[in-house]
Formats: sequence, C-alpha cells, structure tokens
Amino acid sequence: MTGSLDWESNTNTTENSCKAVQCDCLTFWEIYQQEVIKRVSNLQKGNHYKLEPGYEARARRIASVYAKIFLEQELNSNKDLKGRYYWMGLGAFASKTVATIFKHRGSVLGYNANVQEAINLFALGNLWLFMDIAPWHLAWSASPASFNKCRNLRDVSQFTHIKNEVMNLPWSSCLPKINHLKITEKTPQVPQAFALLPKIEQAFSNLKSEKKKYELARTDLFDHLMFVAVQEQRNILQVIVWENCSVKFGAWMQRWFMGMPDATLVLSSDYSVDEVKKNWFGNYTGNKSDQLVELKEDVYIAPLNNTKAENYDSRMIWIGKAAEKYHRLMLDDKGRNFLHQELQTITGWGNSKADFKIHPNSNEGKT
Repeated sequence: MTGSLDWESNTNTTENSCKAVQCDCLTFWEIYQQEVIKRVSNLQKGNHYKLEPGYEARARRIASVYAKIFLEQELNSNKDLKGRYYWMGLGAFASKTVATIFKHRGSVLGYNANVQEAINLFALGNLWLFMDIAPWHLAWSASPASFNKCRNLRDVSQFTHIKNEVMNLPWSSCLPKINHLKITEKTPQVPQAFALLPKIEQAFSNLKSEKKKYELARTDLFDHLMFVAVQEQRNILQVIVWENCSVKFGAWMQRWFMGMPDATLVLSSDYSVDEVKKNWFGNYTGNKSDQLVELKEDVYIAPLNNTKAENYDSRMIWIGKAAEKYHRLMLDDKGRNFLHQELQTITGWGNSKADFKIHPNSNEGKT
C-alpha cells in the first residue's frame, strides 16, 4: 500500500487567540485523538505535519508521552495527582523496551535484509496501542464528567474532522479488528480502570505525603494498572500483533536462538539490562550504582522460563510479575524516587527522530 505520512491539523493557527465552543462527544474524542497523533508527528510548517517514520524514535516518543501522563506533565495535568495513572509509568518502560528491540542489531540486520514483517507488526502494535490508550487518559484529565458522558461514543469510524488523518496512519486497516477503538461488552476494561480513579484521586488529594498517598491507594492503583494491562494485551496487541504467524515464529526463535533481541523489561531509562544488573562479583557498575544498591530489589525482570510471549495467558503471567515488581518499588520511598527519576529522563525523548534511512517497505509503504 502506498501513501504519505503527511497530514493537516484542523487547529487554530493564530497565536494568542481563542474561541469558546461547545463540542459534542465525537468532537471531544477527535480533539484528543489529534493530540496523540501530534505527539508522534513532526511539524513541517503552518498546520502541516508528518508522522515520525522511525520505529525506534516513535517508540521513544510514545514512552515519553506515557511518562509525562504518569508524572502529570501532559495536557490538563494536576501535580497533586502524580501517579494516579499507574499503568502509564509501567507503559513508559514497556515502550522503551520496544524501542530497545527496534535498536537491536538483529532487528537492524533483518530490517536492512528486507526481512521485516515481524518488525513491522511490532511497530503496528506500538503505534495503535498508543492511539487507543493515550486519548482515554488525556480525556479524563480534561474532564472526568465529559469522559463518563462520552466514553461509549468514542468511535474512529464515525469521526468527521480528522477521519482522513486517522485513516492515513500506517496499518489503519487494523481498526475493525479493535472495534474502531470503541468500548464493547467484550472489552469493559477501560470503564473498569477509570472507575477506580475517583478513589485514587481522593486519596492523593487528601494527603501530602507521597508515601501515604501510595499506601492508601495501593490496591486501587494495582487494580487500575491490571485493568489497563488487559485492555492493552488482550483487546489490542493479541488481536493485531500476536495472532500473526510471523510474530509467533519470531517469539519461538527468541526462545531458542542466541543473538535475538532481549525482551527483559528494564525499569529504567537504560536500554541494556547490564546497566542495572550486578556483575559476576555481585556489584553494580553503571552510573546508577549508588542508587541501585539502596533499593530493596533489582529493577528488571526477564520473561519467565516457560513464558510463551505469543500466548496471552502465558504472557500475562509474566506481565503480572512485572507489575508486582513495579508496584513494590513504587510503594518504597527509594524505589519510587528511582522510578520517578527514570521516568523524568524518558519525558525528554519527545522529539526523537530516526537516525538512519527509512526502508521503503516501512510504515505500510507510506513515505
């Protein structure tokens, strides 16, 4: 499929101007869908944008947005509620892991050798998961009341103002498989996750101590994270990525052959697990060694020995263990400070760009 990554924004280009408008629910969702597309696009001039074509760069940008949402540095943020979007912190580290895979020499060799299907599918999943999950969060930050009023009316197929821009994104043909980003009876996880936010926000608003905030809301935070994880893994990625034969074969190769990309989830801004891992002598040697030695546990988790990444149930066991590690670190003062520091570093990746020539078969052949 040929086409272009270019798109036009419908926003006002006059500086220091504003106009009050009353928008319907569909427009409400279009506003935040467009904001998300902008985060992974490069402004050309005027209101003309072009989607960032580099897979690693895009994954870094997505990680940056997730980190900013977690740290309350995105649109309509509230510093007193930092951490309420609990999955977003873990999601930032996960998208960084995807960027690491794209950067891996095995991926680069396959990319240059025109063996790209699995790589393209991971890029598809990274992009469309972002297109699904980020607008939900930006919309809640803008107005929980509007979110609840409009949540069942989000439907990309019904967009009017930016439908062409959305459909021009690579692999937009996957949208019917994920119900055009709608909530359905079979995909209730978004309402379940966001139904917990009022209690979390109340706990965070009523306490000054960050440790006490997290302790009081600990159960709701973890449940919120896991509802979003199911939405991410089962309702999006399993459908558009893991059911593909090329990805299943790649996952099998990763389990049995050396030299394949390492899927270890590293809860830091580092690409290499060696930066946060003890050496043969039991010592940390990276530039974060002074902090790591004070933590109650390590900050990485590899897939479990029997993990079959392509199998949803198997993959979720590993993700659950990773979430528990993340949760324990967040509940500990030193662990939380470390994770927040690393997420702050990741927020600086928002302008990442590809540092190599983009293959013509990338992005569904769009240039």
